[in-house]
Amino acid sequence: MSETRRAGLLTCGLVLLAACGLPTAGTRDDDAGLEEDASLLGDSGPEASTSTQDAAVLDAGDAGAAASGDATVGDASAVDGAAAVDAAREDASGDAAPVPDACTPQGNENCTNGVDDDCDGLVDCADPSCGPQYECVPSIPAGWNAAALSIGSRPGCPAGFASQRDVVMDPTGGAATCTCNCASSGAASCEKGNVTFYGPNLIGNDCSIIGSAATDVAEGACRSNLPFGLFGFGMGANAPLRVTKVGLTPNTCNGSIAANVPPAGTQEGKRCTAQVAAVGGGCSAGSVCARRVSGTYQSCVAKSGTEVCPSGWPTKHDTGTSVNDTRACSACTCGSTASCGAATVTFYSGNSCDGTSAVATANDACNAIATAGQGVSSWRYDAPVLNEGCQKTGGGAATGAIAFANGETVCCR
Repeated sequence: MSETRRAGLLTCGLVLLAACGLPTAGTRDDDAGLEEDASLLGDSGPEASTSTQDAAVLDAGDAGAAASGDATVGDASAVDGAAAVDAAREDASGDAAPVPDACTPQGNENCTNGVDDDCDGLVDCADPSCGPQYECVPSIPAGWNAAALSIGSRPGCPAGFASQRDVVMDPTGGAATCTCNCASSGAASCEKGNVTFYGPNLIGNDCSIIGSAATDVAEGACRSNLPFGLFGFGMGANAPLRVTKVGLTPNTCNGSIAANVPPAGTQEGKRCTAQVAAVGGGCSAGSVCARRVSGTYQSCVAKSGTEVCPSGWPTKHDTGTSVNDTRACSACTCGSTASCGAATVTFYSGNSCDGTSAVATANDACNAIATAGQGVSSWRYDAPVLNEGCQKTGGGAATGAIAFANGETVCCR
């Protein structure tokens, strides 16, 4: 018998002794002991069957029990020892006992419940049976619905989608362009009104004496009614005089608006939402299993109102069932640009604003009139109009916007 086989048989014998509760202290592990133990078991040669070897092991166990002097161990102990040997063999082989299968098939795979319904080890979108109708899409936030959107046409909804709505969407028309036009009617004048003359105080020479009541300047016409009798007798050289100034009578300015409102530029389409709001698993982190779209439809999410698109759904479409276009321009208002230049009063010696003259500035200040002294028989008020015209003073701004009835934000991948 080979050394390897002898060592194996001895090991089995020791296992059997230990299993039967017999002492093993008297066993020998030298070469002579191996040979003697082997002779007790018998050498059937390399060709011996496995059953023959097992029988020899059992015989060796009985012999070991007798040698130890324990005569109370019977056949039952031998059977226990055999069971121990079988257990040792099973442990050595590494074969674990089968685990009962806990999965109970529930029918075809439900692709939105996160369960392996058909017990093939694959859940929802990871199961090939879901592939034709479902796909992994970015996560859908709370408040948003899985949707399908067709742009430019309105075919029937894809399978698994309902709640269809014909929509208009994505206006391209900008704000109205507004042009304000101002037109003048009537002429501006700086010579419509009254002036008051203040003559010199003979004591203080300070223009503190009111020489006349308010006197109409008659729009620059020659006046023969003298402001006060002093002028009828003549004025001394460099005599002081104060004359008030007539205010501006502006021209009338009318504003009109030219509004250019571009077309709204919307296009038609159809939005459908998934019949089943639930989404499943079987996808990578940040994705869910949702209904697959087909045809001209795009995979999207939808939410009522005007919203910011969630992560993973970057392409925004503003939609609604109809357009409410309030774009326009506000009314235009205009005002006069005219002003009055320096005003003067010219005194004449003749009755028709002729003859020798002297000029006084009409600025409500006491000014010396440069004259060598003369009689006054007529006078004229002069004030030029400067920069007569019109300009925009307000309005003419773009107003309103394009809004949707039943507005909804649709965001697509």
